[in-house]
Amino acid sequence: MADVLFTLLTIILIVPVSLFLGIIYAFLVRKFSARFQWRVGPVMRMYGDLKPLLGASRILQPLYDILKLMGKQTILPETSRKTLFVASPYLSLAFAVLVVFFIPFPGMPLLSNTPYSMIIASYLIIGSVVFTILGPVASGSPWGVIGARREVELFLVSELGFVVSIFSVAYAEGTLSLYNMASRALNLPMLLLMVSAGILMFLSMLGKLHIKPFDIPEAECEIVAGQYTEYSGKLLGMYFLAKAFMLYGLVALFIAVFLPPFSSSILWLPVYAIAAVLVVLLLSIVQVLNPRYQIDRALPWYMKVIIPLGLLSFIIALVIRLVM
Repeated sequence: MADVLFTLLTIILIVPVSLFLGIIYAFLVRKFSARFQWRVGPVMRMYGDLKPLLGASRILQPLYDILKLMGKQTILPETSRKTLFVASPYLSLAFAVLVVFFIPFPGMPLLSNTPYSMIIASYLIIGSVVFTILGPVASGSPWGVIGARREVELFLVSELGFVVSIFSVAYAEGTLSLYNMASRALNLPMLLLMVSAGILMFLSMLGKLHIKPFDIPEAECEIVAGQYTEYSGKLLGMYFLAKAFMLYGLVALFIAVFLPPFSSSILWLPVYAIAAVLVVLLLSIVQVLNPRYQIDRALPWYMKVIIPLGLLSFIIALVIRLVM
């Protein structure tokens, strides 16, 4: 009974925790990217003369942006399929929130110790992305449709790398429980798999999070605001909120699968925090160093990298499973 109550309590607690951390990660991406480009970016401590007007810090700037959208008018295009157009942002957010229940956090196993938590988390991530495609398609806007088509193309290749990376580790370990994977001890063969599959997972995260050079669906200078062109107000805010949860979820999943045992105990919390910041830092470095790819360049590049890394990860996993 105590275990059930603890699980319920942590499930309730992880929602604000994951939202807060997703907002902080989004802030860090902005801050790191700005500093690498010799810009100030959102400030952690507001200048003294501006504090009465703007507050003490801009560390929650991504949250302020979402709250501002929530207070704006929501416009529904006359040509849209209104039910799907309105429902998609809410469903994308719902799937993104559900993902965090199945990924362990230090001191909170949540539902990650269920036998198939990795498969469930993977499908929930896919579900959130699917509704970032269906909503724009239902908008009736040619720009939204073009952005959604690019999202589909990018999703297909990035999803291949994502699935191969995490399932190669699951196959080598002989478990589909994220908590078991996050709690394991590493040996030399597993370290080799962590490197190859971890790189593959990181490249897939670039596509899922639209980090340059793979921000193709949101190419403002080419297709206005891409798939979100017709979205405004609360509906656009819901998509941005889903992105915050997705950013947290993918970083947490990366740490759970490829940086064990940092997610397994509350004692690892300081190291977990450092690891999360380092992952966000790497995402920011890639964001700054790269221009946006054209879609006909991005897909071949992805395939040239994903297929060899995927094959290497699978071979290493197969050898580990046969020998260990």
